[in-house]
Amino acid sequence: MNSAPTLPSDGLRRIRRLAHSVRALSVAGAVTVLSLALLFWTHPERVARHATGDWGLKAVQLDPASLAGGFAASMLPGGVALWALWQLWSLFGCYAHGELLTPRPAAYLRRLGLALIALAAAMPLGHTLTVLALTWGNPPGQRVFWFGLSSQHYLSLMFGLMLLALATVLAEAARVARENAEFV
Repeated sequence: MNSAPTLPSDGLRRIRRLAHSVRALSVAGAVTVLSLALLFWTHPERVARHATGDWGLKAVQLDPASLAGGFAASMLPGGVALWALWQLWSLFGCYAHGELLTPRPAAYLRRLGLALIALAAAMPLGHTLTVLALTWGNPPGQRVFWFGLSSQHYLSLMFGLMLLALATVLAEAARVARENAEFV
């Protein structure tokens, strides 16, 4: 049941303006995730510079199979990021239509939280698989298995958990609002 928002019109107008901005940024983020991945993995010299410079790898394979494997591995966190952006876009679509205290925004917020938790796992796993893809063709002893965690992964996990809690609160608020609307 979609009940009319109880916000003053200027408050709803601000929410709608913010919602349109966030939705535009979500689309821009999705385009950026896909574009940067394609731009990076289609330029072997850039991959080599990054792998040897930033990741400290001694030798990498830049044949088409290794590059395709690296691209696929990098799209593990990329795909999760796209899913998170889709949930964000959908959540703010509800807000843009004035749907505030209903189950749908709570469900999108919950899925966004789950996406951030999944991203916390996908980022280090994607990096590990990328390094393996680029060094798998090296001679034995020169293949690299790398796994690391950073504060970025921890923050993604914590923000995901926070959004899950907020989604639970929002779902409960929507339930109470629905019950209150039934009394009138």
